[in-house]
Amino acid sequence: MTPPEHHIRCLAPLTKSGGDEEVRLEIDDKPVGVRLRIGRLNEQLVAGLPDRAFDLLEIAAVVYGADAAVSRGGPVDQQMGRKWHRRFIVDMPVRDRDFWARDDVTRLLEETLMFLSGDRFEFGFSQKRYPEAERSKFFKFDAESSWKADRVLMFSGGLDSFAGALEEIAEQRQRVALVSHFSASKIAPVQRNLHKALIGKFGGDFCRHVPVQVQMKGRSLKEGTHRSRSFLFAVLGAITAQAFEQNRVSFHENGVVSLNLPPVNNVVGTRATRTTHPQTLTRFTGFFAKVFEKGMRIDNPLFWRTKTDVVKAISRLGMNDHIAHTRSCADVHNQTKQHVHCGRCSQCIDRRFAMLAAGLTQFDPEEAYKVALMDDARNGAIDREVALSYVRNAQVFEHMTPEVLERTFPAVLDAVGHLDYPPATALTMIADLLNRHGASVSGVMHNTFDSRDADSFPEGSLPRLYGDVQRQALLAAIPDQAAPPDPPMPHPFILEVDTRRRRITIDDRVTFERNATASLLIELATLWLTGVGQGLPPLDYPFLQAAQLAQHLELASDEALRRRVMRARSYLRQRFASSGLDEALGGELIENNPWQGYRLAPDRVIVRKIEQD
Repeated sequence: MTPPEHHIRCLAPLTKSGGDEEVRLEIDDKPVGVRLRIGRLNEQLVAGLPDRAFDLLEIAAVVYGADAAVSRGGPVDQQMGRKWHRRFIVDMPVRDRDFWARDDVTRLLEETLMFLSGDRFEFGFSQKRYPEAERSKFFKFDAESSWKADRVLMFSGGLDSFAGALEEIAEQRQRVALVSHFSASKIAPVQRNLHKALIGKFGGDFCRHVPVQVQMKGRSLKEGTHRSRSFLFAVLGAITAQAFEQNRVSFHENGVVSLNLPPVNNVVGTRATRTTHPQTLTRFTGFFAKVFEKGMRIDNPLFWRTKTDVVKAISRLGMNDHIAHTRSCADVHNQTKQHVHCGRCSQCIDRRFAMLAAGLTQFDPEEAYKVALMDDARNGAIDREVALSYVRNAQVFEHMTPEVLERTFPAVLDAVGHLDYPPATALTMIADLLNRHGASVSGVMHNTFDSRDADSFPEGSLPRLYGDVQRQALLAAIPDQAAPPDPPMPHPFILEVDTRRRRITIDDRVTFERNATASLLIELATLWLTGVGQGLPPLDYPFLQAAQLAQHLELASDEALRRRVMRARSYLRQRFASSGLDEALGGELIENNPWQGYRLAPDRVIVRKIEQD
């Protein structure tokens, strides 16, 4: 499927001498503005930056503006993500055209953005008319100072970035520049206050704050996923590092979030974020090696930590009292003074589990969460699924071996080749990371149920929902001899799979081979057997994400997959009817969840694989 195409034209600044702090665009002939202001660097540092650094900053702002100004189709995926992937044709004037027009540079830029965002950017570079102008329009200069940073860190105001800054200062005795991006006014004071806390403990010579404001002007904001935002972050960090004559920038984020294996955030296929994914950081490093003469390493020192490890690090370094001042919630715009965390998003759930696992909940007051992790009802279907899936996935990770990890989550291989270890070693270390995360979450759930019975929690709360799911799975596994259920549940169909002949046989009554439906069922049957091999309860058998399933079937898009599934259901209903089986049951063999993907309905089939001679 060809993605929607959008044309971007960069407009000249309102003043040639700078000062308007805005990147002005036209996207499909509609005006879009991106306000960009970088504070607290001194003019002498900025004066030493090369032209291509300013070009890079404007390119990043244009990419961010395009990403934010063009909708991906909204949260209701009614057409299987038809608008999710986009194509942007960008006409970009630059100061150093000879550099940006090089095929190797353009290719690296476009490939990096493709991996990060799922969008195709195609750049055409032209020469700026006034290359000496506009060099400082985005900077709000600080007083001249001889202070120099030893390290440049991206500082969001969350637990992970705070722990990273704390370790660099307290343990490594580094002077750090904290580069903070904010678009919402509620986050800026959080970042400032945490910076003041670090100064208060270690002194001003160890820490400087470089706040960066990036905002869409007027009503330009149409898309909130911001998948390209980390490219802008990395550029801001790299330019700051270049100004301080450093060649390393660090994002600090725990490895479970960095990997973000697709089920972790309950997203379909490409919706999983790749902000600090190992391949993203490798691509940034490779691209910046072209831009900056001495190269620029972009890394994540916390990759081998879990969220619980991160929280314990803050405690170990004596900054417990400032945990409550950090922010993790994804729903920034709906924060209130009373509830600074929504308690519903995966970030809030992850944070609260880590606090419970580390035994530090007294430093993270529950009243700060609009929905308490254990004691409040989750009324929305999506809210319930986010919380339940978080726990289920963690329990899957707890005992996962490297071999099962590779087979069940092949996306992990996207990371393995971009770590500083041999592939087999990296896979083992990732499995250990996920084991520790799973054990941490499972321990919290065990402690919760040891202290209270599940039925004592409110209807719709996480413990109650989880208890209900476990009870249903148990009842499904134990036949009721006293009284059959009313109405009786249909018996599971025996689905035999002959992969060599590409043949499917259902209850010895329906047979077909070497057609589109057979190929689809073979893929889903393989996934079903994976769930059995992991010893999972049937209701926890894994889903295969739409993007992965489409790739396995060599389909061009999620939309093509959706049509394939619809035709398969229709075909199965027809074959069931002609074989004397219940037609409706044929259409129920393939189950899908809008947030997780496709699988064989675990209560409708039993898969048997025909062994090859």
